[in-house]
Amino acid sequence: MTRAVGFHEGRMRIVLPGTWGNVPLADPEAAAAYVRRLVRRQVGPADRLARARREATQEILDNVTAARAAGVHTYLTSLELLPGVPFPAALLAIDEEWPTAAADALAAGDVEAALRAAYPDGEVAEQRTGPVARVVEMTRGTTPDGDEVLTMRLEYHVPYPDRSRLLLARVNVPGIPSAEPFATLFDEIMDSLTFMEPARTAEPATAADGS
Repeated sequence: MTRAVGFHEGRMRIVLPGTWGNVPLADPEAAAAYVRRLVRRQVGPADRLARARREATQEILDNVTAARAAGVHTYLTSLELLPGVPFPAALLAIDEEWPTAAADALAAGDVEAALRAAYPDGEVAEQRTGPVARVVEMTRGTTPDGDEVLTMRLEYHVPYPDRSRLLLARVNVPGIPSAEPFATLFDEIMDSLTFMEPARTAEPATAADGS
């Protein structure tokens, strides 16, 4: 089961598998009500699940508050990553300027080289929108039963069509048994990204000062 989700005031669209919510960030009260409904639908309405609902709701709302303070414009959250796969995940999006390290390559019109210069610890791959930089961070932990689990954090730096700035998409998936299938899944999700707004052509792309 997949569905296309519009975000950032309809300027972009992405195809998501499973059950996701698009939390309204502009209004804190609307965000809280939306998260409560989402958690109730996913966790269930039974009285015995009340504590689990409260904890899940509070965790998401704390993250939403931090995201809003950081200038995030899109907060997509899932309690079911795929049908039958109940791993929580979050995908946050924010606009960012090109780092200064990308300036020379941008001036030469080489977007792939600009991404490699800007994010030397990442990988650059071709997607539907063009070259995209991906940076991966993995942390290890253990469950109360002693099983090893991973928390995967991904950053995708996606140039806008006019190359004037970047879309930064941050992905966080905690408590997974292995990284590869989930990294591949999010690569495919990001490859579905479509920019709906027309490209701006007034000025060439330039790198930000001091980044």
